[in-house]
Amino acid sequence: MSIARLAVRSSSEAWRANQPFFVAVTAYVLIALIAAANWKIVIDVKLYNKNFLFFGSAVTLILVVLVFGRLIIERPRQPLRALKDLMLANNLPDRIVVGLPVALVLPIFFSMFTSMKGGISKIQSFYADAALIAIDRAIHGGVDAWRFFHPMLGFGPVTFSLNVLYNLWFAEVFIVLFCAVFSTGNQRLRSQFLVAFVLAWVLLGNVLAAAFASVGPAFVMPFYGDGTFSPLMDYLKATDTTYRVSALYTQGYLLTNAGLDGPRLGSGISAFPSVHVATATLNAIYLWRFGRVLRWGSIAFLVAIQLGSVHLGWHYAVDGYVSILATSAIWAVAGWLSKNCPRPEA
Repeated sequence: MSIARLAVRSSSEAWRANQPFFVAVTAYVLIALIAAANWKIVIDVKLYNKNFLFFGSAVTLILVVLVFGRLIIERPRQPLRALKDLMLANNLPDRIVVGLPVALVLPIFFSMFTSMKGGISKIQSFYADAALIAIDRAIHGGVDAWRFFHPMLGFGPVTFSLNVLYNLWFAEVFIVLFCAVFSTGNQRLRSQFLVAFVLAWVLLGNVLAAAFASVGPAFVMPFYGDGTFSPLMDYLKATDTTYRVSALYTQGYLLTNAGLDGPRLGSGISAFPSVHVATATLNAIYLWRFGRVLRWGSIAFLVAIQLGSVHLGWHYAVDGYVSILATSAIWAVAGWLSKNCPRPEA
């Protein structure tokens, strides 16, 4: 087969496998560009290029070390043939064909998302915190959610552990995303996950975040001059003297960047709804069918993220509750949008 025909065939396979994802991302980028022009939001589509290049290089290096380590241990008589057989046995060519185009688009998607998130205050001034506080109190017996959970969570080692798990959210997100992007087994499930991922970030992290613009407990004082959550922040600062609470430093970083124009890595303040909880929910739904360890591990991680989001001052509890419900609905919609993708062979 000629190189040209091989390229055409690979492109066709990549399009069939990723069509719903590409359509969703393209629609988002076009709408976001129109919105950015209307509200004069600065867009930087190269914001995450270096990060993804580093991540991709690190993963590639790890795979190369594992493959050649296996060859060194097994010492086959024909190393090149053994390498080829190993690649084919793990469907590496197919994984690259369907996964690489998605991997190349993701930095643009995340850059657009962060740019739009950073411009929420230009679309809608922050206003919804008072209503969210009232809803939280109505749900939790008349007290703020952090106070409701504090008798269980208000201990230095517990706070430290929740903070560590909250930081591990980034690792879970990108490990699961990487595995899904380069998976070749159930193409319909893969497409459903990728489409749901895009929709959850866009609809919850941009659209609803702008419609219900809010800053969250950690930022109520600097934005509104409201000391409602000062006792929580004082507890976290006191705990930080013994057990490091890195959330405080990240919140300081976000607050500093809030006064600057233009997007920066991880910038943008938004409380309702919670993308952290939404993504943890999506991962739990996706991993449910991959055995007990991943199933219950992902559920436990979701619970930790929900509790940590409240306890560390990032979110009101209702931010996470709505995200769990909305993500479940988005998963169903993504399944319908991916219905034309091939089912796994019986």
